[in-house]
Amino acid sequence: MVKFIRFDCIIGVALAVVVPSCRSQEAFPQWKVAGPFSGIEAQWGLADDVIVGDVSNVIAKGSQAVANPPWPVAPDIQEIYWCEADFRADAVVKGGLPPAGKKFLWAEIRPGCNIDMFVYGYGKALTPTTRVWFLRREGNYLRPVADAGGAYFIAFRWKWTDVPKAAVSRLVAALLLDPTALDLGPGKYHIALDSVRVARSILGDEELSVRLKALAAPPIPELHKLACDYLEAELRAPCK
Repeated sequence: MVKFIRFDCIIGVALAVVVPSCRSQEAFPQWKVAGPFSGIEAQWGLADDVIVGDVSNVIAKGSQAVANPPWPVAPDIQEIYWCEADFRADAVVKGGLPPAGKKFLWAEIRPGCNIDMFVYGYGKALTPTTRVWFLRREGNYLRPVADAGGAYFIAFRWKWTDVPKAAVSRLVAALLLDPTALDLGPGKYHIALDSVRVARSILGDEELSVRLKALAAPPIPELHKLACDYLEAELRAPCK
């Protein structure tokens, strides 16, 4: 499995739009590149829909030449590769249910249509069982918030079951606050701070405070410190 890349958080990140010259008969949309350090808080804020689901039947659609791609894309990238997949929606976390039958379309800087490169998550050994996607609706397609520079989806080590509609977003927030679900171990707990910010958007400050205090309770010094630091610095709440 491809090693997952961390994306630190900055909200309100601008998207650079690159109009490539076409090398196929397909009329592709604009290639979007997120600004540097675009984390899942930014993806959450910019997404039309946040959906529990998955893709299948991935196919390559063609390539396009690009010139002077914006940073953080490497300047030597001169071609992008478009990919398409069927999208299955299981539950709505934010927004609405995408229209049935719409394909998911994205562009990569290397051939191969390896969508696992765009995951927010760090585990290597286990196969993700639940994926939560950040989507935009663009014409006839479902699209990532940005083709490059951000995560397309979060991978949780947790099996999705039939969850009542009213409970979906709160369950996702609970998973975002669970280092085990994100496959984080000692030395990597700090990565979850981006996840905490998204959970805050779902739960609000009061409930997040309660959950972080519970997270700080186990005798894991690193986790205790991170939870307490967030409570005191961001929520202005005591750790105990």
